[in-house]
Amino acid sequence: MDFIDAMQHRFACKRYDEQRNVSDAQLKQILEYGRLTPTSFGLELWSFHVVRSAGKKTALFHACFDQESVATSAFTVAVMVRKAAFANPDGELVHSRGKRFPDPIDVFIDDYRPYYDYLKQEGRLDCWLKSQGYLAIANMMTGAALMGIQSCAIEGFHEQQVLDVLSLDGNQWQASLLATFGYPAEAERPKIRERLEDLVVFH
Repeated sequence: MDFIDAMQHRFACKRYDEQRNVSDAQLKQILEYGRLTPTSFGLELWSFHVVRSAGKKTALFHACFDQESVATSAFTVAVMVRKAAFANPDGELVHSRGKRFPDPIDVFIDDYRPYYDYLKQEGRLDCWLKSQGYLAIANMMTGAALMGIQSCAIEGFHEQQVLDVLSLDGNQWQASLLATFGYPAEAERPKIRERLEDLVVFH
């Protein structure tokens, strides 16, 4: 299977085969797709939380409005991102991440600060941070499909309950989105999409 095949055959799986486990090697590969995903300014202000123990899965199931895909999945990945305060260009976390790049840290901060100031002024810092998690989930879902593992993105959840399940401080972390993974226990559904020529505008 190549990339386009994976895109064609991936579908939002609502019920997984609970008798089939995803191997540790496969799980690690899926997480690697997330790790290699680009982030704005390369800051990686996120973490990936894997929920697969029975007790945590049950709690997360309830936090996600009792969605069956959470209960039957081999595991769920929650992409958590830092709160806006951690994106401050004068903060320790931004400096530690910025120092990894070839240019001096002052060059990195001078490049980053105007965009940060714009997002802060527009009240969009938290939205900017959360939206990056969607990139990681998309790569994980398509990468999993290449292995024959299906997935479902989960946007419906009680955020505080998710934080409680993961034992995270809501002053530091916020949920971007979650995704369930596993081998399907239901038939693949047809891919329904608009035609490419109806979506693309060339300028």
